[in-house]
Amino acid sequence: MSADGALAASNLFKIIVESHLKAAADSAFEDSDDAEYFHVSVSKRDEQLALYALIARAAADTTIPFLEQLFSERFARLSQQRDVENDPTRTLEELYWLLLITSHVLTDSGEGETLLIPEALQAGFTNVVEVAQHPVVTLSWSIINFSRQCLDPGIRGRYFSPRLMEAVIWFLARWVATYLVPLDVSREIDSVGRHGSQHSRKLLNSFAWDNNQGELVLDFVVLMSMVALTTYQGEIELQTLTCQKLLASVVRRKHTCAYVVQLDSWRDLTRAFASGRSLFSLSGRLQRSLAETLACAASCIKDPEASVQYLRDLMGPVAGCLVENASRSDLKSVAHQPDVIYMVCCLLERLRGAARATQPRTQKVLFEMGHTVMNSLLTLLEVYKNQSEVIYMILKFVVDFIDGQAVFLDGKETSVLMSFCLRLLQIYSSHNIGKVMLSLSSTLRSESQSEKYKDLRALLRLLTNICSKDLVGFLSDSNIEGSPDIAEVIYVGLDIVTPLISLDLLKYPKLSRDYFVLMSHLLEVYPEKVAHLNRDAFGRITGSLEFGLRNQDGDVVERCLTAVNALASYHFKERLGGRGGLGSQVMESEGSNGKLQESISSHFLRLLLQLLLFEDFRMELAGSAADALLPLLFCEQELYQRLVHELLEKEQNPTVKSRLALAFHNLTSSNNLSSTLD
Repeated sequence: MSADGALAASNLFKIIVESHLKAAADSAFEDSDDAEYFHVSVSKRDEQLALYALIARAAADTTIPFLEQLFSERFARLSQQRDVENDPTRTLEELYWLLLITSHVLTDSGEGETLLIPEALQAGFTNVVEVAQHPVVTLSWSIINFSRQCLDPGIRGRYFSPRLMEAVIWFLARWVATYLVPLDVSREIDSVGRHGSQHSRKLLNSFAWDNNQGELVLDFVVLMSMVALTTYQGEIELQTLTCQKLLASVVRRKHTCAYVVQLDSWRDLTRAFASGRSLFSLSGRLQRSLAETLACAASCIKDPEASVQYLRDLMGPVAGCLVENASRSDLKSVAHQPDVIYMVCCLLERLRGAARATQPRTQKVLFEMGHTVMNSLLTLLEVYKNQSEVIYMILKFVVDFIDGQAVFLDGKETSVLMSFCLRLLQIYSSHNIGKVMLSLSSTLRSESQSEKYKDLRALLRLLTNICSKDLVGFLSDSNIEGSPDIAEVIYVGLDIVTPLISLDLLKYPKLSRDYFVLMSHLLEVYPEKVAHLNRDAFGRITGSLEFGLRNQDGDVVERCLTAVNALASYHFKERLGGRGGLGSQVMESEGSNGKLQESISSHFLRLLLQLLLFEDFRMELAGSAADALLPLLFCEQELYQRLVHELLEKEQNPTVKSRLALAFHNLTSSNNLSSTLD
C-alpha cells in the first residue's frame, strides 16, 4: 500500500476505534435492550471486527501503538479509580471493547487450522531493533499484565465481571495459539538473516519465550482457567470458552503441552478434576470437553510409564467412583434420586471425554479404564431402564469407546469388547428400551418427544462402529472359545433396531443418515446375516432401502445404492455357487393386475430402471447407480430383456428407438456380460 493509502487507513481506523469506545462508554449505564450497545450476535460482531482488523493491519506501524496507548491509559485509569473509589463501569466497558478489537488485530481466527502470526505484522516494523520496543510485544504484555489482575480475589470481585472474563479468556486463547510458537520456527527465521523484516519476524516468533515468559504465561493460563471454572459457577459461556478454547489451545500444540504438563498448576487442575468436587458443577458437555483435554495431554509426556500413570491418576478415581456407585447395596432405592442421577451422568460424560482422547500411546490404559467399568455399565443399564437420559449416556460412551479403540484392538481385547456389547444389547432388548409406537412418529416435531429417540440414534452408531472394516480386520486374530464374534453381535443389534425404524422416522435427516450408513456397512460386510433375517425384519430393511432411493439427500441415496449393490452381488454369487441366495425372500409390489410377489432382484431392477429412465435422477449418482444395476442385470436378464422390449414398443421416434435398441443390445450381449463378470 502507498504511503497515502496507509495514512488514510490509519486515520480511518482511529475514527472507528474512537467512535466505538464512545458508544461503549455511553452504554455502560443503559439497562434497556434497545440501547444495549453489544446486543448483537457474536458471529456478526466478530465479522465486523475482523474487517476493522484488516484496516488496522494496513497501517500497523501506527494503529498498533495507538491501541497500546489506549489500553495503557484505561488500565492506568482503572488503577487510579480503585484508589479513589470511583465507579469504573465506563472504563471497564472501554477495556472490554479494546480486548475484542485487539484480539482481532493481533490474531486470526484460524478455525481448524494452525494459527500463524498475521503476515502484515511479521512483515512490518522493519525499523524496530529491540524486542522491548516492538509495538506488538508491548501491547501483548500490557493486556496479559491486565489479565493477571483477575487472580487477586479482591480485584476480581470488583472489576472482572463474567462478561469481561469472557473477553480476556477469548483473547488469551487466540494469543497463546498464535504467539507461543515452537522455538525451532524462530531459529529457522534467524538462520535466514537479521535484516529488515526478517529481524522483525524473529522478534515476533520468539519474544513470548524470552526469559521464561512462555512458561509463566502458561502457568497463568491454567490458574486463570481454574478461577473461571470454580469461581464463576453457572456462567456457561465463560466456562465453555475456558474448556473448549483456552485449555484446548495449550494442549493442541505439542510444544506448549509438553511445558504445561510439568506445571504445578496443571497438576492441581488434574487433581481437582480426578478427586475434587468443585468441578462437578460444570454441565455434562463441559465435563466431557474438560476430560478430553486433560486426557489428550498424556500424549505429550515423553516418558511412556509416566504417561500411563498420569492417565491412571486422572481417570482411575472417575472409573472407581462409577464402579462404587453401581456396587452400592442400596442402589435400587437411591438410584432415582436427582443427585445420584446427576453424579452418574457426570461420571459417564467424563469417561466419554477420555475415550474420545484415545491415541496410540494411551490406548492400552484407556482400554483398561473401559474394561473396569463394563460390568458396572450393565448394572446401571438394568437399574435405569426407565431413565432415558442415563441410557443415552451409557450408549454414547460405548459408541465413542469403540470408535477410539477399534483400530488398536488385538484378538483378546476384541473378544472382551464383543462379549460386553452382546450383553449390552441383550439387556437393552429385554427391557424393550426405546420402543417406538408408530402412531407417535408424527410427534417428533416436538422437541420433548424427540428426546426419546436419542438412544435409537446411539444404537445405530454403535452397530456401525462395531461392523466397521477397521474392527472386522482383527476378527481373524480372535479364536477364543465361547466368545461371540462380531457377526453375532451385529445380528442381535439388527433384531433390536429394525422393529424400531418406521418410514416416518426416516424423514428426519440425522436419524435417516445414521440408519443408511449402518445398512450400507451391514450389507457390504455381513450380507448373509441380513439374508437370514425373518421375513418381517428383512421386509423392513428392503422397504427402507426403497424409501431411501427416493430421498432428497444425495448421500442417503448413494448409501442405498451401495446397499442394493451389496445385496444383489451376494444373491448372484450365491446362485453361482448353487445355493438359493435370496430366493426365499420376496417382495410385494403393484402390478397391472393388482399386487404381485416378486424376487428382491426383480423388484430393485424395476425400481432402478424407473428412477433412471423416467424420474428426476441426480446425474452425479450415475456411477453408483450403474454399480447397483450391474449385479441386478446378471440376476434378472430375462426380466431386463422384457422391460427393454416394453420400452421400445412405447417409443414412437424411429431414430431414438434404433439407438436405444443398439445400446441395450451392446449392454446385454453374452460376450459383454461374461467379460464384465470376469
